[in-house]
Amino acid sequence: MWRRTLRTTEDVRQKSAKRYESESLARTYVIADLERRRIAAYITLVCSEVSAEDLVQADGLHFPYSTYPAVKIARLLVDDRYRTHGLGRKLVNLAQGIAQEEVAPTAGCRFVVVDSKQESVAFYERCGFTLLDTAGNRARPESILYLDLHKAT
Repeated sequence: MWRRTLRTTEDVRQKSAKRYESESLARTYVIADLERRRIAAYITLVCSEVSAEDLVQADGLHFPYSTYPAVKIARLLVDDRYRTHGLGRKLVNLAQGIAQEEVAPTAGCRFVVVDSKQESVAFYERCGFTLLDTAGNRARPESILYLDLHKAT
């Protein structure tokens, strides 16, 4: 989960969210502090996949393709002034809900994935994500974590 101070609601738009939305490349969901006229947090979601080779095969997953469908958290940012309000977890829950209630029933989706900065890995693990347990992933500056929607509560 990225953390920094957001100056105005224009910050998200300046990061291409509006263009990505219009081109159907990503969807950004915002939690706004209307009283102070600023964005408190946001999450950007994209379609993705996770390699079958990377997943623990003991989980009983049987799929004839080399990848499994997923929704990816492309960006999650909570303004420093709102860090202790649980907004990051609320946005992760939103991503999980969208994947389970909207994507999975219409197109198939088994996982939510994220490329996490090392300082945010523990946050995602507390949200139910599993760190992809490979040497290559552990060596990456942004580790891949996944949430199996069939096991998520």
